[in-house]
Amino acid sequence: MINIGTNILFNGKNFLDARQGEAYTTSDLLNWSLNIPAGFEVCVEGIWYVYRPDLEFDSKTGYFRKRIDAEIGESMDISGIQSQISELMDEVFPLTLTIRGGGGTYELGSKVIPQLTWTVSRKNIVVDPTTATVNNSTDGVRDDKKGWVGSPIASTKTYNVKVGYQNLTKSETTSFTFRLMKYYGVSEKTELTNSDILGLSGSAWATGWTMNSTTFNCTGGKYPYYIIPSEFYNSSTFKCWVGGLRNTDLIVNSQTVTNSSNYSSSYTVIRLGTIQTGQLSIRFGE
Repeated sequence: MINIGTNILFNGKNFLDARQGEAYTTSDLLNWSLNIPAGFEVCVEGIWYVYRPDLEFDSKTGYFRKRIDAEIGESMDISGIQSQISELMDEVFPLTLTIRGGGGTYELGSKVIPQLTWTVSRKNIVVDPTTATVNNSTDGVRDDKKGWVGSPIASTKTYNVKVGYQNLTKSETTSFTFRLMKYYGVSEKTELTNSDILGLSGSAWATGWTMNSTTFNCTGGKYPYYIIPSEFYNSSTFKCWVGGLRNTDLIVNSQTVTNSSNYSSSYTVIRLGTIQTGQLSIRFGE
């Protein structure tokens, strides 16, 4: 008996073909005697079976076999599918590791206690890492796995941070770099002392011999100076441009410079050979 809507009563069987209601158990399928065509379907205990007289007789269901969708549902490896889904999710939503504190450039001669902090996120949500190492070691890693403190260093060193969350891992690197400075500016003097060099108006990390156009204020009569680590100076390639014109009137000397961190190194001191006045745009490069 099926109620359709709220006020219509339909007295009928559950199936349009009465033969579909003849089987209640697999034993009924085994002992089936009604005349039915190949492909006839019967629902027994919530599972659909198909009449297949072309197959061998089965000791439990006779010539009936589970419908393909029922077989798939039974034989499907759910754990395998879940594993594949998890792998896909891991690819689509990987971990993000952001090192927020630490690294940078420091003057040679100084000592630094390296410290790092980081955040870990997944799906744009910050999560708490379950594991963390720095250069494959847990030494110095904070209990919350979100930071690290190392031993003092005085030379360039790179650190690899590796974190884990659930079954995911992520690595990032950061470096503490130690460099010499280069110095530039003006002076009335034809030779500079160590303190004169450190006291010049301009300085920058020395990564090469070139420098973009820079204004040197020589008002009142001064010499423009450019002092770089000797390792970067080559007389055959070094070029100086003043106001866009090549200038070869240069005085070049070598001098040991001790920086503010008490580190001594060989420097090449370069100045124009003639005292200058006014503001000059000077470039060092090809």
